[in-house]
Amino acid sequence: MYLHIVSFDIPYPANYGGVIVIFNQIKALHAQGVRVILHCFQYGGRQKQTELERYCHAVYYYPRSRNLLFQFSLLPFIMRTRLNKQLLNTLRLDDHPILFEGMHTAALVWNKRLRGRQKIVRMHNVEWKYYESLSELSDDWLEKLYFFIESLKLQRIEPKVVLHADEILTLSANDQKYYSALKSNTHYIPAFHPNEKVENLPGRGDYVLFHGKLSVADNEKAAVWLIREVFKNVEMPFVVAGMEPSERLMEEAARHDNVTLVENPDENQMNELIRNAHINLLISFQNAGIKLKLINALFRGRFCIVNDVMVDGTGLKGLCYVRNTATAIRQTIEALGNASFETSRVDERKSLLESEFSNPENARKLISLVRFNEQATITTGPG
Repeated sequence: MYLHIVSFDIPYPANYGGVIVIFNQIKALHAQGVRVILHCFQYGGRQKQTELERYCHAVYYYPRSRNLLFQFSLLPFIMRTRLNKQLLNTLRLDDHPILFEGMHTAALVWNKRLRGRQKIVRMHNVEWKYYESLSELSDDWLEKLYFFIESLKLQRIEPKVVLHADEILTLSANDQKYYSALKSNTHYIPAFHPNEKVENLPGRGDYVLFHGKLSVADNEKAAVWLIREVFKNVEMPFVVAGMEPSERLMEEAARHDNVTLVENPDENQMNELIRNAHINLLISFQNAGIKLKLINALFRGRFCIVNDVMVDGTGLKGLCYVRNTATAIRQTIEALGNASFETSRVDERKSLLESEFSNPENARKLISLVRFNEQATITTGPG
């Protein structure tokens, strides 16, 4: 069972949302006997990773050209910068099915030289809506303009991608509903993640945690809002943890004695922060895709307070305290402050998370959709 996977980035280290999904998907497929031929774009300082060779039959790397002239292309910038002739030539060395990760990699879906191949596109968001939201969140007018134009281009090209894909996969039930209206062959397969079983610690912690990639506008806005509107009147310590915090966020955190900022924690440190927190507090102003940090918090942490946007369409609302105003969040933190996380809550999480969000089970669902070409032979060139 050979399967090409085209990744928009090098999926290791698995330290932010999209690559966490891809890396853990590769591991899960490998465990089911799939020989993954991985193609990934290299940029942003990420390096080739021998760790990927443990789970892949072959790994190929391609430079992502971020030439500013591509801004004038009719293709979205995220797609045009990943349109690569070497990738196309390598894919044509055999007849195996291809899984394109995200709209970012899908510019080859309608290429005539791949006619007859099974082409699956995994949508990580409704991408044009995501970029529209980024435009609304940005305070920089040039960035706002870029995101707005990118959203228009993505909306224009989306029907062509959907038309030529054999199957569409989504990470959330909401996205499945959206894409099912465009294509019948749309399937909801929940996000692959690094958790094998629920490991919540009973008892109490002594701090509230917000975590995420802090360079993302939505996460920065959420963290600043929580510090200003919620924790200025809460005694319990508040920890904000994640990659690449902005100067604005660092300055805001430094103004408050009860706020601690943990910059660029490694995977083990982040897991320990999630595990030992009394409350994982996760809010978002952007309704897009699935929130992997919520899955991790439910698998590893104690109490979870979220807003509606975090749980909309996830099926996880019943495992969280859903609060949408600063006052309601503050009151819930105070109410839970002396509460103990009971083992009955752990059992409740196990019954849902270890079934619907089981990596082995979701790998089998994905495999059932793939038309493996078992008669073909694989040809590989230099990785």
